[in-house]
Amino acid sequence: MTDTSTTSTTSTTPLSGGPSLPQERRLVTEIPGPRSREKFARRARHVASGVGTTLPVFVEAAGGGVLVDADGNSLIDLASGIAVASVGNAAPAVVDRVTEQLRGRVGLKEPAASG
Repeated sequence: MTDTSTTSTTSTTPLSGGPSLPQERRLVTEIPGPRSREKFARRARHVASGVGTTLPVFVEAAGGGVLVDADGNSLIDLASGIAVASVGNAAPAVVDRVTEQLRGRVGLKEPAASG
């Protein structure tokens, strides 16, 4: 895992998570950054205060051992716990098996092709 702290601006391009997500720590804003703070303010207006959170950011992508927040910061995932600690976020074998199980039990269909 590399550490590439920087002060560059964040991208608005959506990230896709999974194994292709770069395994690096990269800070581009303070934590929480401006977009996460905006989302926390919106959440406070619409969600009961009894519903808590443990992360000071809003995660938009995850893969392997890294989370990327709404501000473009790449953070080491220390909160994944036992659920994904041994295989990482979005491990292909796990995603394939879960998808297979869902198709057999709830009639999940392939998404319609876009374009």
